[in-house]
Amino acid sequence: MKTTTSLILLTFFFLQSYLIRFSIGLYPTNLLEILIGISALAFLITIIAKKRFTKTLKTIPKHWIITTLILLTAISLLTTEIFNYLDFIRHSKFLFFGLIFGFIFLETFKTSEQRTKAFRIAGYGAISFGIFSLIYNLFGHNVAYDLRLLGPLDAAVYLAYYLAPFLIFFTIEAIDNRKKYDIAAAIILGLLLIATRSMGAIGASFVIILFYLLRQSNIAISKHKFTKIALALATIILVVTIFFTKILPTIQTEYSSLDERGQIWQTTTHLLANPERFIWGLGFGQFQYHYENNVAEILGHEPLDYIVLQPHNIFLLFMSQYGLLGLLVILTIFHRTLWNNKTVFSYMLIYFLLHGLIDTPIFKNDLIILFIILLEISLERPSLKTRS
Repeated sequence: MKTTTSLILLTFFFLQSYLIRFSIGLYPTNLLEILIGISALAFLITIIAKKRFTKTLKTIPKHWIITTLILLTAISLLTTEIFNYLDFIRHSKFLFFGLIFGFIFLETFKTSEQRTKAFRIAGYGAISFGIFSLIYNLFGHNVAYDLRLLGPLDAAVYLAYYLAPFLIFFTIEAIDNRKKYDIAAAIILGLLLIATRSMGAIGASFVIILFYLLRQSNIAISKHKFTKIALALATIILVVTIFFTKILPTIQTEYSSLDERGQIWQTTTHLLANPERFIWGLGFGQFQYHYENNVAEILGHEPLDYIVLQPHNIFLLFMSQYGLLGLLVILTIFHRTLWNNKTVFSYMLIYFLLHGLIDTPIFKNDLIILFIILLEISLERPSLKTRS
């Protein structure tokens, strides 16, 4: 059992190992998939040796997010046509490995204390990868033209999306427990996140941490003048920065990330306006195909980008993947999360939902693993709920 636990923790620490890609024969894979496979095999051997195989299988329906995603994908396959098999296979792999690792994680770490320790280890992995990315950039590799911190072979927004949930985790842990190592971890992650210059990740993280502070009755912000001034200044700086880096370029130029998102949202809503597509969606992993082949006609001019993997909005993402049922699922998740935000894991999940309003790289390797695990932990029944 200790070996299995160690393997799962090792995999959780090295979530970014999906960037180490290679092929086994004709099968393209990466180190993360190999680690998940080894962890799953060790988990399987353990439950068989302890005669818990049948009992463990019976727990699958209790993980309602895992079950729901499996059912939604099955329904999508039965009701929509696959046009791009490469994207279908890619998305299937992301989901398959995410569901497998999510399941063995949840069945291995069942208490709040165990899960907190596991996420702390994953957080140290995020710090390690962030520092490695910084060194990698400083040596002149993979450097963005605007000097944003990039992950090796990855975009700044993906690195930011990976770092931000752990910034929230360590910040809340530092506020609650006042441990020096949590404070140090939060500061390092904060600096790394700022270096990515991803305003969505920075802004969403700040809003959630502020939301947490305001909800804690034992933290009397109103009684501390310095704290109020610091938060006010931080808010002003963040708002001004977002205005000058995101909003003003949208007004003054013909291209900005917001301009591009506007085209993506307009195209996606038009595609989903068809009654059949509204009900069943565009198909699992088929968004890029439909977008690329219809965007110019829908907009009436050449788009800013033809290669758009996801609709950059979590509601549109679930609708494009799964149709009306997907929309109902994400609405349920939103409702339950906002009314159930009592653990550190819930606040991490809120980050995914908040940032997900303008970006959606959650259906890929590392992030889908975090997303599935946080969904399951945060939305458990009250009797099984973990405590931060």
